[in-house]
Amino acid sequence: PVGPDGDIITDPQEKTNGDKLAEQLFQAATDPNFKPNPNVSQAEASAGCAGALSQFIWGILHDRGYLPRGADDRVDVVVDRRLFVCSARVPRTEMRSFLEQCEERVFTTGDQSLAEAMFLNKLPCIRPDAKVQQWQLALTAKALGTLEQVPDLGAVLRGLCEDPRAAEAARRESKTRSDQFERQVVQQLGGPPSTWSPTHQVLAKSGFMG
Repeated sequence: PVGPDGDIITDPQEKTNGDKLAEQLFQAATDPNFKPNPNVSQAEASAGCAGALSQFIWGILHDRGYLPRGADDRVDVVVDRRLFVCSARVPRTEMRSFLEQCEERVFTTGDQSLAEAMFLNKLPCIRPDAKVQQWQLALTAKALGTLEQVPDLGAVLRGLCEDPRAAEAARRESKTRSDQFERQVVQQLGGPPSTWSPTHQVLAKSGFMG
């Protein structure tokens, strides 16, 4: 979708597919007769706004911010780039090598690709359709220059296995967070875990409640 000004139409408040599915889960938890529809995707024309991939392609073609660093970016230059589209899966073992060859602006959809892109100093510039909070936190860390302060997962896991004090601290923190989460769900459902339905139990364990 393109507006009268010739620019692509986007909606920052557009719900992700994960949000739409979660809403149906909540409705199913309270209404046993509700029949969820797993096909929540909507055509861009009917939604009235462009999806993430369309935004990325539009940016490559028309936004001078997508030009490679060092490219001529004078005001009177009209961005005109040739674009070839190839649909192929990138194996996890090759993700870093693939991203190393990409330009600065990228579009990621998964945890590993987002993490790899951030630590390779790339800019995941398009809001993904899932795990938006992780994407926002990653961009905030990049903007504040605090990426180097993010603990290495391998080092953390090694510490949990080798340092009893670290393991005990993690256990206490986990218990505190679990108790807090349970209180939030109890308040939300109006009763203790013994009164929750099987659907409520699944939703709570999956992190969709609280």
